Amino acid sequence: MFSARDEYHLINKELAALVRDLPDSPLGEILSYVLSAPGKRVRPLILILSAEALGTPPAQSISAALAIELVHAASLVHDDILDHGIERRGSPSALERFGPEASLLAGDWLISRSIDLISGYSQPVIQAFSRACMDMSEGELMDLSCAGSPEDYYQCITRKTASLFSASAKIGGLISGAGKEDVARLESYGLHLGLGYQVLDDLEEFLGLDQGKSSQKTSVTLPMIYASRNPLAASPDTDSDATTALQMCIKVIDDHCNQAKRALQALNGEEEKKLQLLEIVDEMTCRGLQRCRSQKSLC
Repeated sequence: MFSARDEYHLINKELAALVRDLPDSPLGEILSYVLSAPGKRVRPLILILSAEALGTPPAQSISAALAIELVHAASLVHDDILDHGIERRGSPSALERFGPEASLLAGDWLISRSIDLISGYSQPVIQAFSRACMDMSEGELMDLSCAGSPEDYYQCITRKTASLFSASAKIGGLISGAGKEDVARLESYGLHLGLGYQVLDDLEEFLGLDQGKSSQKTSVTLPMIYASRNPLAASPDTDSDATTALQMCIKVIDDHCNQAKRALQALNGEEEKKLQLLEIVDEMTCRGLQRCRSQKSLC
């Protein structure tokens, strides 16, 4: 998805170097398995591009970008433990391959290494990173409690998913020494991108579209909440009422994408890098929205 970008290759190069330096041990084997899995690397890419948009070269932000990617990887490992995840990124999850105890410790190592990577930055950067990590944990716990309303759902995904997108963009601005207004614009960009992305992910799952992942636990999601308001819409197979729920979700996704773009358009920065950040919004949502629309013939 992002392989044409130099920053994407830099992130993968540095991740590969990190994998080569892993301990030759059972823990190292698990970590290598987790970190060598293919991925979009969108969160570290957002961080680097946000810094570049404000004049900071990738060499100054790459360690923070890796910290973001490692804590994201840890969250996936821990999420699979909580959800009894079987498949992740088209392959057996770490839980499925190595078991819960080993996977838990691998996730802990990834978090510890991410702290090491972020520790060389300023206090505001470290605080933004740690706040996102705490929010993600709180969001995971909210997810376990099962949302009962759109408000509950949004509180959950704001912390569980959008917080790391938001922190990634914000940290890029902080590393560049941006003013408060531009930092807030980047933070808003990441927040709304993360929210739109999560609603789309949940919509695809609701429709039964292949996402390269599977788990034994089912979260209560926005399309399920909308559908449950009408018993006939509780399944995507019930066309008319379910389609109404899907259209509501698609509108939500479009609204968040537009808010992300508006925040970024107001940013003072290099236009080429701003354009690349804008393109990420479309790349993260357009293909998925097309799949959802074609599934229910909404367009």
